[in-house]
Amino acid sequence: MIAAFTIWNGRIAPVFDVAGQALLVDDTAEHNVPGCLLLPQGSAEEKLHFLQLHQVQVVICGAMTRNTGRFAQGLGIEVLPFVAGEQQEVINTWLNGNLLDNKFSMPGCGRNCLRNQTGQQSGRQNRSGRMGRRGCGGQQRPVK
Repeated sequence: MIAAFTIWNGRIAPVFDVAGQALLVDDTAEHNVPGCLLLPQGSAEEKLHFLQLHQVQVVICGAMTRNTGRFAQGLGIEVLPFVAGEQQEVINTWLNGNLLDNKFSMPGCGRNCLRNQTGQQSGRQNRSGRMGRRGCGGQQRPVK
């Protein structure tokens, strides 16, 4: 499986949509992947098409807009968003299968931030029967 880690200054880039570089890693080491790539300066969709051309199957990044996440899913690219940390430590942890550890959640995010990007609402119904929303810290906020 080929993964793209968006990087900035030796860390996971905080926002995919404006990331300029991605480091490609193949967990099977059967394929020769190019390593560090400069991403197109255009839209997030152009970046995803570019990664698809490089046979990327998963993107590990910081924040990603919900629409971009849906677009990636439509291209068959899995997204692991809201990841933060030193690039090599994150890569090594992904290779060991332990990336969903809260240690790599973006500041202010708990497990709830590692939710899917399909647009499904997370939360519970409040007393009025309406669905509440959870922020990155997992705090319940009522719908207004």
